[in-house]
Amino acid sequence: MKANKLMEGLTFLLIGTILLANTLGILDWSVWLNLFKLWPLLVISLGISLIFRGRGLAFMGPLIIFLGIIVGVGASYMGISFEGEIVREIKTLSHEIVIEVEKVPETEVALETEITPEIETAPDTETTLKTDETLETKEYPEIDRASIALNLDVGKLTLGESTPLLYECISQYQYKEFEPFEKFSLTGKEADILIYHSPITKKRISNNIKNDWQLKLNSKIIYDLSIKTGAIDTDCNLSGFKIEKLYIESGASNINLIIPQYDSKIIIDSGVANIDIAIPKNVGATVNIASGIAVKDLDDFIKRNGTYISPNYNESEFKTEIEIDCGVSNIEVNYIDIP
Repeated sequence: MKANKLMEGLTFLLIGTILLANTLGILDWSVWLNLFKLWPLLVISLGISLIFRGRGLAFMGPLIIFLGIIVGVGASYMGISFEGEIVREIKTLSHEIVIEVEKVPETEVALETEITPEIETAPDTETTLKTDETLETKEYPEIDRASIALNLDVGKLTLGESTPLLYECISQYQYKEFEPFEKFSLTGKEADILIYHSPITKKRISNNIKNDWQLKLNSKIIYDLSIKTGAIDTDCNLSGFKIEKLYIESGASNINLIIPQYDSKIIIDSGVANIDIAIPKNVGATVNIASGIAVKDLDDFIKRNGTYISPNYNESEFKTEIEIDCGVSNIEVNYIDIP
């Protein structure tokens, strides 16, 4: 078989594979935008084929096309457009700590005064009197606790910046189906917040999803956080916040976490994971690990009855309990200085 015929066949095979991936929802149709940008390769391929015709190198033309298609698909797979970075939508969700008191101001009551005929005066007048009456007021207390649940599919989550609000969630997403929404409820002084997007109906290649989620918290509020995802890259510095409980559930994850300087419980449930946990020196920690194949590095922890205990546990200002349940994983726990 001639080399040029082989390359032509492989090129058509590759195009057919891309179309099949499109129809099955594995690869987004936007891949063709990149491929159409490479149309000059057709002219280059034709020129190379004419130059090397009869010299045994005619396959170079189809090879150029074949490699161009691979480059175009690879760029789309990485979320890159040849016109620049793919445009993403930005949406911010947030909530105030205090809901304003609903008050009705002093009312004005209009009274009509009937004038007797004996008194010479102006025609009937209207006298306005102010009263101190107000309608019923409805007061809402300042929120001092909040439970925040994030149900996301894939992407990167960053947490570390503070806000004067109850919370802020800034999201960047390329596909409309990843637009975030909020469900909010209030019981007494405790808020319950769910941040989520619509169920994903199409199965996309995970590396082609470029979602960025940034969550900002208030340093005065006590939080319970729950993060449930399919695959996530997490970078969370919780050292400046009051986090009583953190729960992370994911299929595949890369977790970089700084423990809060507060009495807390951390639960991580993951499939394949790279977990790097840093603990401030004023926090004592116990670590329990249930894993399949795991590489563990727990600094100078002491192991007693299957539990890793930090040397400073008894005299520490704060204490944290860490539970890790994962499959194949790399786990590293160490102490750091917090400025």
